[in-house]
Amino acid sequence: MNNPVKEILVIGLGLIGSSIAIASRAKGIVVHGFDINESSINKAIENNIIDKSFSSIEEINNKDLIGKVDLIIVSVSPKNTQDVINNLDILWNSEITITDTSSVKNHLSFKESSNIILSHPIAGSDRSGVEAGTEGLFIGKKNVICNPFDADQFHVDRLKDFWTHALQMRVSEMSVKEHDILFAVTSHLPHLISYALIDSIRLSATDVDDNAGAGLKEFIRLSGSNPKMWSEIFELNGMNIIKSLAGMQISINNLLELITKNKEIPSMFSHSEMLKNELEEIKNYKEDKF
Repeated sequence: MNNPVKEILVIGLGLIGSSIAIASRAKGIVVHGFDINESSINKAIENNIIDKSFSSIEEINNKDLIGKVDLIIVSVSPKNTQDVINNLDILWNSEITITDTSSVKNHLSFKESSNIILSHPIAGSDRSGVEAGTEGLFIGKKNVICNPFDADQFHVDRLKDFWTHALQMRVSEMSVKEHDILFAVTSHLPHLISYALIDSIRLSATDVDDNAGAGLKEFIRLSGSNPKMWSEIFELNGMNIIKSLAGMQISINNLLELITKNKEIPSMFSHSEMLKNELEEIKNYKEDKF
């Protein structure tokens, strides 16, 4: 590529952001970092996860950054992604490529921008925070790119080159609609089911102790994911998840018919305002019991 990425800025130094930073530095890329949590910035510097840091979004949103940083990766919660990129408006339509890492896209809207492309690196862990960062998290994994704002091909090519060569990922493209429908089935629904399963164990007062088999342990791992992030994903991609869940309920009904001749199933979907607290309670139960 004629213009490879030499310096990046990662905004949000959690699991995904810090892992991107570590992998990029290992490839010789200079990494700038910012997080709203000052302690995360300090840990990232102390542990050589980033080379340099910024103190605020206002400091970043400056024309002086143009020509110094090639790529900005916004790796924050789904709802905050919109706000952060909005607050980078001075850098829109510049030589800097801007992308995100959110696993739901339908809520993101940036008008009249030629350098914003959406990314979804498909990798994760039940761990969170800057300390969870891992150099090899993305190797061989897939990254889905969406270009709903018709970004210039220069930025599309640069972003693909970064994910492919710097992070050693496989890259594909699809529309936002296709993306959100697909991941409602392949990612969001499994996480929703994992929370429901662990919640059912909690409500049954069953003492699982150390008797969890491999299948249950995988559900336990999924349910240990960040409750704030997943409550936002469930809410923002709610319609697609509900459709996926409805299909699964039909399958469950069929199984219940075979076993009990009873098709009555209680509703599993909580109101979005209650969701975060419910997920936090389930996660804490998991941490205490397993």
